[in-house]
Amino acid sequence: METTTPIAPPRAGVSPAHARHHVAPPRRATALYILVLLALVSLLGYYDRFLIAIVTQAIKSDMHVSDARISLLSGLGFAAVYSLLAVPIARLSDGGRRVRVLSLSLTVWSAMTALCGVAPSFGVLLLARLGVGVGEAGGNPTIHALVSDTFERRWRGTALSVVVVVGGCGYMAASFIGGWIVDHWGWRMAFIAGAAPGPLLALLLWLTVKEPHAAAPRAQESLWRATRVLLARRAFLLLCLGVAVCSVGSFAVLSWVPAFLMRHYHLTAARVGATYGLTMGLATIAALLFGGVLVDLLARRDMRWSLRLPALSFALASPLTLAFLYTDSLDIALAISLPMTFFAGLSTSPSYALIQSLAGSRYRATASALFLLFTYLIGMGVGPSLAGVLSDLFAASAGPDALRHALAVVSLTYIAGALLIASGSRTLLRELAMAEHD
Repeated sequence: METTTPIAPPRAGVSPAHARHHVAPPRRATALYILVLLALVSLLGYYDRFLIAIVTQAIKSDMHVSDARISLLSGLGFAAVYSLLAVPIARLSDGGRRVRVLSLSLTVWSAMTALCGVAPSFGVLLLARLGVGVGEAGGNPTIHALVSDTFERRWRGTALSVVVVVGGCGYMAASFIGGWIVDHWGWRMAFIAGAAPGPLLALLLWLTVKEPHAAAPRAQESLWRATRVLLARRAFLLLCLGVAVCSVGSFAVLSWVPAFLMRHYHLTAARVGATYGLTMGLATIAALLFGGVLVDLLARRDMRWSLRLPALSFALASPLTLAFLYTDSLDIALAISLPMTFFAGLSTSPSYALIQSLAGSRYRATASALFLLFTYLIGMGVGPSLAGVLSDLFAASAGPDALRHALAVVSLTYIAGALLIASGSRTLLRELAMAEHD
């Protein structure tokens, strides 16, 4: 596996800008160590971010809040802070501070996750969740940038898929381990357990990983200038918009399906974690890994598959989600959840890899942050909250089926988003060439 590393001094007659693209291969062991450490940080981030889904019903019963209010913990409240802060923090990261930004971000979100576990009221719990969003704003964009600084484009999809696969394990751990902790020790202890490893990982990152030379401080363009450059690339903009629209449905499903299963099939949190959580986690891991490898293979024949694959995956997930929601058999629902989750997650690794390729070396963290701004502000911000509001509205007429109908309505966004993603293929090749020369 070839990798890229710190830039060698330019040869005589070679401009510094051109020299940025001629880098010596690093030691493979160092690259793999960085990848493993970043993957573990990703795992912890996914656990802390998505634990809220498995504890929602327990918090609702303990604090006596409505679906609309509790959706702020996983929806608009968290998403607004997370996505809006991601872009300025990413510009700081692109200025040669990636390792420091990620270490401090991990420390902050771990501390705020612990605060969630001791919150005496819903108001304090909401503020602590906003604090988790502040910390995690510096997480994924910087992780993706560090991976992309380490691995060249033909291996980038596979390397990023490793990070998101391990992140998928974090979601599975939140469902399976978190659900078990909720039933045995309560929802507060589930938060505290997620916070504990953070300081150690942050210290390892700070002490053992050097700032990549590709991210070394240099004269930076303003945030506004960098944003304009990226959004002027049509394929980049349509990918961000399309995935954001699809994410309205996918974040609603991620946030509310555990509660739906508890209400509709009368399952405990531990049972949901051991059945749906485990099934969904394995399907997600398979999708993340297969998506990265598949897009690397297909893109070598035609780079436009980098957009076609995410669009196709969401289009296939839509009817499967409706089938999952409207069956009355738990066994059939769990069986359907495998392909449903697989196709919903298949787009993730290709999308992350394409965002990095469209960004060029100067805008890696900023591009990832802009992508997450769209995805989280629109997807996470609207999806869980919209499902919660619709569930409350449907309650009078639909009774126990209110949440089922709400999720069905919101999941239809998969089709609209898939069409947006696919429409970016016309300019993709030209814009990839532009990014290579940035």
